[in-house]
Amino acid sequence: MINITARGFDLKQGTKDGVSKELKRVEKMLPETAGFDVTIAKKINGYKCDITVKDAGSFIRGEAIAEKIEPSIDFAVDDLKRKVRKLKTYFVDKKRKSGIDNLAESMFELGDEVEIESHNPSIEIKRVKKVSLQMMNDDEAIVQMEMLGHTYFVYIGDDGNTKVVYKRKKGYGLLICE
Repeated sequence: MINITARGFDLKQGTKDGVSKELKRVEKMLPETAGFDVTIAKKINGYKCDITVKDAGSFIRGEAIAEKIEPSIDFAVDDLKRKVRKLKTYFVDKKRKSGIDNLAESMFELGDEVEIESHNPSIEIKRVKKVSLQMMNDDEAIVQMEMLGHTYFVYIGDDGNTKVVYKRKKGYGLLICE
């Protein structure tokens, strides 16, 4: 399933068909249950394409910015393919038989974004995201963080503690909440 959203402009049917065609290149690398959320936004310096693959609670994101729509879509698809290959290589290197089909067991669910209004202008919170934490080990959390392109990731460790893994200049850090 492919959901396409345009922000700041009207998207033509030809572009939607082009997005579907480009995603066929990635679809064969993923389980049949995977769904795509594509957001194309008009920016001052061009177009930003953000493609998120969702499959039973896990997700991978590819994004790109270009002056025209078509290159932004192509670059985002290439970024997504690179991340899927990296993920599959991780599973092969770790000798995990289940691979991407059981990825959902080790990844957390995409949270619902909720826009909020600030009653106090000194507060800088622009949005609130509710997430459902999943139990996983530290390696799986690092992989999920890399797939999202984030610098930190919150999860429940195998020991039941809430943990935060984060990127450092060289390697990763781990916070254990008590």
